[in-house]
Amino acid sequence: MKRILTAIDFSESTEKVIARAKKMIKESNGELLIVHSETLKSYLSAITTEFNQTPSMELINTQKKKIEGRLKEIHDNLSKDGINAECILMEGPTVDNILKEAEIFNADLIIIGSHKHGRFYNLLFGSIHKSLITLSTIPVLVIPPEDKN
Repeated sequence: MKRILTAIDFSESTEKVIARAKKMIKESNGELLIVHSETLKSYLSAITTEFNQTPSMELINTQKKKIEGRLKEIHDNLSKDGINAECILMEGPTVDNILKEAEIFNADLIIIGSHKHGRFYNLLFGSIHKSLITLSTIPVLVIPPEDKN
């Protein structure tokens, strides 16, 4: 695998997802693209939860800068480990964004984490990784939320 796109959401599985991608990239001496997608709804949810304020463009931009800072930190850590990586913040529908970036990047593989949500949650809200598996023309590796060791 020479070109891996890794989609992260800053959940508890993010470190595990990045670690798997890092290992695969080191083995193949390839390139890594890390993407994070935000929607207006997710910005607004973070603002009302984190800042406990009425959303405004200023607070949306503050949240965006915070996410960009987290992506820069990930990029810097990967660079220190000798990993050729790029990190991108995308805005809009998550699945569409990931598939579009995978095509532009000419990815050989998409890596994404899964969550501990139950069947009822997935029935109501859907699942990003299941949608990617269904719609992607390239392989999708789903990292489970906990180790099975």
